Amino acid sequence: MSMMAHEHNLPPRSAAYRLKVENETMRDWLDGVPPSGTVLDVGCGAGSWVEKLAQRYSSVIGVERSGLMVEAAKERVAHLSNAQIIKGDVRTDLPEGTFDLIFLGGMCMYLNDADVVALVSELKKRLTGNGTIILRESTVRKGVYVPQGNYQAVYRNVALYKRLFQKGGLVVEEVRRNYGYNSLVTAEELVSLRRKWLPFLPKASTALGQVTWSLLLWTSPLSFWALPRVLGRLHLSWPRLQNHFFKLQA
Repeated sequence: MSMMAHEHNLPPRSAAYRLKVENETMRDWLDGVPPSGTVLDVGCGAGSWVEKLAQRYSSVIGVERSGLMVEAAKERVAHLSNAQIIKGDVRTDLPEGTFDLIFLGGMCMYLNDADVVALVSELKKRLTGNGTIILRESTVRKGVYVPQGNYQAVYRNVALYKRLFQKGGLVVEEVRRNYGYNSLVTAEELVSLRRKWLPFLPKASTALGQVTWSLLLWTSPLSFWALPRVLGRLHLSWPRLQNHFFKLQA
């Protein structure tokens, strides 16, 4: 989230807004896990969700491969005695034990199809009897999109993700659109359009990023609520990337 904001000179509050909306989107799913629950955050990044989850549940473990992210996550949750960060590759270094909730935030897009199936199969083994997996992934409306350049990711459609999860032995109980992500990526798209069509303005400008985000917030009933829903009903893919939450059970 901070990367999305930073690269487009958007203010930190844009990432905080996305996190708030995401939390509201899956609040009832989280409420279904008892406060005494144990939680695993797979690919925890800088620990934003480890921190939030540790404020709700008795024990949270985050696993992350990037050394820089691990250090940032450890610093972020240092004040929480029930939060632990482990450095490791989620394909091979998952902790033993069972968990009431397993959370994956944007992990599968960095894996090929076979690794996605293998990962969710391993996570299934680590669920308690009534355990739940909540998975958040960037998606496209149709097909598969692989961007060109240094950033390596695979953006799949929702139907393809459902098939992969089912191959891993999981039931897709519910799917929800992530409008928090949509708000941030809408701001990204507007900054990109401004950089392309108004080249006389500075490309990297914190002030212009602040203005863009403020305008979107002031018009949020239209920009963040009505617009994405209308475009969805019209089957128009803008912004190109979407994001969805998947609630999975064994």
